[in-house]
Amino acid sequence: MSDAVLIREILTLGNQLKNSLEEEFIALTEKNLDHLETVQQRKVELLQSIQAQWPQELSSEAPESPAIEVSMSDPLWDEARTLLNECKEAHIRNDLLLKRQLEVVRTVLSSLTQRSADNHSALYDKMGRMRRKR
Repeated sequence: MSDAVLIREILTLGNQLKNSLEEEFIALTEKNLDHLETVQQRKVELLQSIQAQWPQELSSEAPESPAIEVSMSDPLWDEARTLLNECKEAHIRNDLLLKRQLEVVRTVLSSLTQRSADNHSALYDKMGRMRRKR
């Protein structure tokens, strides 16, 4: 596959990923869990496709391979990196929103279960009978 075709494929996948991340953000803000699941699946597939397309010699973990030479001077590579960095920032934003929402749910659950336990202790004595009002 030529450099130009490879870069264009990565740019296409990157744009689809960026759109999916925006959809994910909207689904999170609207708390639309069904749509969020669909977007999550699509996002994972896009990430796997980008990883499969990305040249190994550009990966920092992969050893240098002389078999495929990629021209790093092509400005489209910079565009691809910039796009993927934007996707990374969008993913971090979505992750923070999700963590905040989970914390709110945990706080509400804790409050409800704590209040429930407090009410039971105020209503019943150690024998399980109703306490008399004082």
